[in-house]
Amino acid sequence: MKKIILLLIVLILTVAGFYAGRMTAPAPRYEPSQTKADDPLDAAFEGFIQAQRDTLALYKTHINFDDPLARAEAYRGLLYTIVGSIKAGALTSHDYPRTMRGVDWTSKAGLDNPDNNYFFALLDDDGTYRLTGKRGNTTQLIFQLVIGVPGVGNAGSSTNVSVLYADQMEMDDEGNFEIFVSPERPEGVANWMKNAPGAESLLVRFTHSDWEKERLDPLYIERLDSERVAPTPLSELDMIGGFERASQSMYDRTASWIAIADRMWSLVPNNSIFNMRVTPGGLVEQYSAFGNFKLTPDETMLIEFGDTGAPYMGIQLGNRWFVSMDYENHTSTLNMNQLGCREDESRCYALISLEDPGVANWLDPAGHDEGLIFMRWQGLDSPPTEADQPRTRVLNSEELAAFIEDLPKVSPEARWEAIQVRRKAVHERFGG
Repeated sequence: MKKIILLLIVLILTVAGFYAGRMTAPAPRYEPSQTKADDPLDAAFEGFIQAQRDTLALYKTHINFDDPLARAEAYRGLLYTIVGSIKAGALTSHDYPRTMRGVDWTSKAGLDNPDNNYFFALLDDDGTYRLTGKRGNTTQLIFQLVIGVPGVGNAGSSTNVSVLYADQMEMDDEGNFEIFVSPERPEGVANWMKNAPGAESLLVRFTHSDWEKERLDPLYIERLDSERVAPTPLSELDMIGGFERASQSMYDRTASWIAIADRMWSLVPNNSIFNMRVTPGGLVEQYSAFGNFKLTPDETMLIEFGDTGAPYMGIQLGNRWFVSMDYENHTSTLNMNQLGCREDESRCYALISLEDPGVANWLDPAGHDEGLIFMRWQGLDSPPTEADQPRTRVLNSEELAAFIEDLPKVSPEARWEAIQVRRKAVHERFGG
């Protein structure tokens, strides 16, 4: 009996040590593999294939990989990062940049916010660029020049060099604008972002609160300080560099996001959320709060929070790999345009449960009994008060029935119709 107890203690300590190590250790970084290929281009391609295996190993060595749903999502996550890394690493140019959609249904990453349309362009930190576009009618439009590529190498998640908000910009009567990115401000330029050593990624966020009505217009970027000549024909060196950048991006970003997800899971107790705080390294006026949920079929997590009046507020669920859950076919994310506050008080609410409770403000975990919670507030004029902070509790079946008794009910038919509206809006926003 003593031996059995001792073995159990050793097992518990081993598991605890494994978790403690994952939560405190820095995310591993990509190291190029040695291949047997003599040809440099063949070697770069084989390195890209090996990087896919190494990236998959990040999932396979995780304690959650034994779960069938997590396992399937790990393989899909690998496909997401392959697609994203090819676009961001292998097929881009600093001299001939383009604003490309960084995250969509084919390349989810970094607990992407479904309310945001993310675009990015790769820049040289000593270059001069001009970005032109039209404001559109989205809730917010924000331009962010950051160090390196988020999640890759030593860049971290997001380290700002320059940030520019649409409401700070000069535009014509139709909303047309131009922005210059350069080491020094050109004479007579109104909208300028300072380029500085280390800067490499220009991130653009169109934030949609009304999914059905808010639309964006395309952006165009060009480099102004290089020779006005067409790109040279593709070379083997170009492709070697592309494969190497894609390999590093694939591995490093996956390692970074899994490490962040592990911290979000471990730093707060199950079914709770941290207080709002300024988003580290993110937008100047953005506050965020993160937490997690772990529920049984007869439990519901109630989240209550104040109505801050922020131009944008959203709450979303993510899986343990730091990827957004299916927001197209499930209400796994809601913003203040979709949420409602109780009429008799200023606090708003959301409910997480494995089954539909039949009321509004249901965050559907899309088949997950555990996962991450991320709340965002953008454009706050002043720091949040104690009354604004999110608070949580777990309700049993009887407590849930009492809480929703006076709330407007949502029938299965109404829920289905709402999902169809949601799907159409996602398709129109992100395209095919």
